[in-house]
Amino acid sequence: MTEVKDLDLYELLGVNYNSTKEEIDKAYRRKAIKFHPDKNRDNVEAATKFFHLISDAYKTLTDPQKKLEYDKIYKAKIESKKRFEKLDAKRKALKEELEEREKAVKQSKVYTQESSEAKIERIKEETARRRREREEKLRLSADQRSKASTQYRTNLTSPSSKNSSKIPEPSKPVFGYRQGSDFESIVLNKMTEYEKSEKEKQQS
Repeated sequence: MTEVKDLDLYELLGVNYNSTKEEIDKAYRRKAIKFHPDKNRDNVEAATKFFHLISDAYKTLTDPQKKLEYDKIYKAKIESKKRFEKLDAKRKALKEELEEREKAVKQSKVYTQESSEAKIERIKEETARRRREREEKLRLSADQRSKASTQYRTNLTSPSSKNSSKIPEPSKPVFGYRQGSDFESIVLNKMTEYEKSEKEKQQS
């Protein structure tokens, strides 16, 4: 069974620590009328228990000696509650601080992970770009070799290339002389000498 000293009698009657006897009397009468068993036929048992509690609270708070003894216990509970609230506030602040630190650590891990993933992605993109450039150079080089080969085969098969590439044969000798400027000079000299000889004969 709950003892009166374990309850907050001021709260039970709806008054405070500094309330006067007259205020306590009025508060008790309102509660007694409201929670009297005869007024609560639908829940007599609960009304009866609460009616006895407010009656005991009223007797304690209106008796100077009992009130003094109760107030000592009451004040000790208030102080204990305040200390607990302060301690609880510190615990709450510590808890919040720990939560903030954990959050910061998680964010740091996420940032580090994102940085690593971004670095890997950048390396992949750089590797792919270099591979594309290398393939493009190889393709251009192959095209150039193909064009050069095609042009070479075209030159070999075209008539103009055959004529231009034909090596001239050496001139054949005529009367022991090679065709060309030497032979023509000798013939011209012989003809000149013959004409001179005929003129001299005619003059003589």
